[in-house]
Amino acid sequence: MNSERDSNNAWTTREIGWLLIAIATAIQIARVVGMTAAHGELPFLSANDRSRWSAMAALTEEGIWEIDRVIEILDSKGKSKIWNTIDMVRHTGADGREHFYSSKPPLLTAMYAVVAKSVSFVTGKKLTEEPFLIGRTVLLIVNVLPLFIWWLWYHRWLENHVADAWSRFMMLNMGLWGTFLTTFAATLNNHLHAALLFAWSLAILWGIIHKAQAGQNQSWWTWIGCGMLTGLTVACELPALSWAAVAGAILLLIDWKKFLIGYGFGTASIAVAFLGTNYWAHQDWRPPYSHRGVGQPIASIEKMGDEAQPAIASVIEQANQKGYSMSEASQIIPARLTDVLQCIDQDNGQRVAIQLGSDSKTWTIYRWDDWYDFPKSYWLPGNKKGVDLGEKDRVAYLVHFLIGHHGIYSITPFWLLSIFGAILCFKQRQGDSPFTGIRKFALSDHGMTTAFLLMTLSCFVFYVSRSVEDRNYGGVCSGFRWSFWLIPAWLWLCVPAVQLAARSVRARWIVGGLLVVSVFSCTIPWPNPWTHPWPYRVGLWMDPVIEPANANTVPATK
Repeated sequence: MNSERDSNNAWTTREIGWLLIAIATAIQIARVVGMTAAHGELPFLSANDRSRWSAMAALTEEGIWEIDRVIEILDSKGKSKIWNTIDMVRHTGADGREHFYSSKPPLLTAMYAVVAKSVSFVTGKKLTEEPFLIGRTVLLIVNVLPLFIWWLWYHRWLENHVADAWSRFMMLNMGLWGTFLTTFAATLNNHLHAALLFAWSLAILWGIIHKAQAGQNQSWWTWIGCGMLTGLTVACELPALSWAAVAGAILLLIDWKKFLIGYGFGTASIAVAFLGTNYWAHQDWRPPYSHRGVGQPIASIEKMGDEAQPAIASVIEQANQKGYSMSEASQIIPARLTDVLQCIDQDNGQRVAIQLGSDSKTWTIYRWDDWYDFPKSYWLPGNKKGVDLGEKDRVAYLVHFLIGHHGIYSITPFWLLSIFGAILCFKQRQGDSPFTGIRKFALSDHGMTTAFLLMTLSCFVFYVSRSVEDRNYGGVCSGFRWSFWLIPAWLWLCVPAVQLAARSVRARWIVGGLLVVSVFSCTIPWPNPWTHPWPYRVGLWMDPVIEPANANTVPATK
């Protein structure tokens, strides 16, 4: 191919890329504008996003985090609680009584609420009054606009770093249509933003690396920005701690002073914001999902004979000595956790946990700390169903989220090229560098490839190692959503494999087939991303139990 023809092709793919991005953005805007729940009264599609919307409504309209009022809002017929969600917790608030709260970490919700409050101020409408107007406008601002900006940056990166037109075209189409980031652009979620924040922090990091290789320095604000974006990525996805560690190690090798002061300040500021908003919302430093067991022990009672539970008077006495005000209206009933009882005062909602000690001779009384245990909670024994029951076999869980019914590499097989691309990257000779040793490796493509592979592996290990109740494939979701944040890294790893395939007609057809299957899997759930992957729904690998996406919209109690 002569240089003139290659130049023309490069210009053509650039123009085609802009057109494809414009089309993809227009489609996502249309999806958001047309998004409506099955009952037709809200644009919110599942318990997951309603959890955040409910908290946003309470925060923007009342200045509180308690969602008691919002989840009681009925539909136009007065029959169903359309704002209700299973993704909520219940615990004692500042007034000493129990209230409902979103189970989502508050930082991202607070950031969304700033946008929602601004839209409400401009329109003069409240979120609960005009959920379609406010909700859809917020989604366009916080989802579609950032995704559009990332697409523009991604297209520019491809034009500058990928040599042949065909490879650029395939990689761009994968980014536009073949990932679940596009799928989830029409619903409120943390996974899209985790991926975008990761991509932007990676872009800044690469800029710092290239400047260092050229003997130039980036400003302190660049280092602070990298730290803040990395910290926000972790705030959206806990396994992204691996990325924070990788980025930190690389920056430490470049300039330890700017690492400590710039990157350190940036990440620390996000950590403070994360903990601060959590304490603001829950009067507790730990996020809601860490409150799923018994709390600190406060007293013990000797077991009398073969009693199935301790005397309630003794429990009340011991609890009141520790600052509780439990009355004679209290009663002892089973708790959500196995072999745990709860003593609850029906008048004021105060309660403690009770468990038989390992010596079987004493009852231990604990502060109540299971925020997921409350009347009619979806998470009570016998209420959960389908994938929410959890996969008992760790090996089966690993197989199914890799190549099974929720498989990353079976549903979106284009990602197989990321593995092949990583191998090719290691075979390539690295260019000249002013650095030597570990520093040269860390600041090279080889080092970044190694980092991305280790991050992917650590993410997989993290989720396989979780308890049974957490091995649920992300619940009712069209993909293994906890891995979405790694999509920018996987796109980067795919490039060498796609470029190699461009040399062969047969290989091009294979890559095209992988792209088609990936696009199919990611566009099928466009009407509602909170549905099971198509292999699970059609019964491949197993007999599925299908949960309706809005099954938790409950009838009103009168």
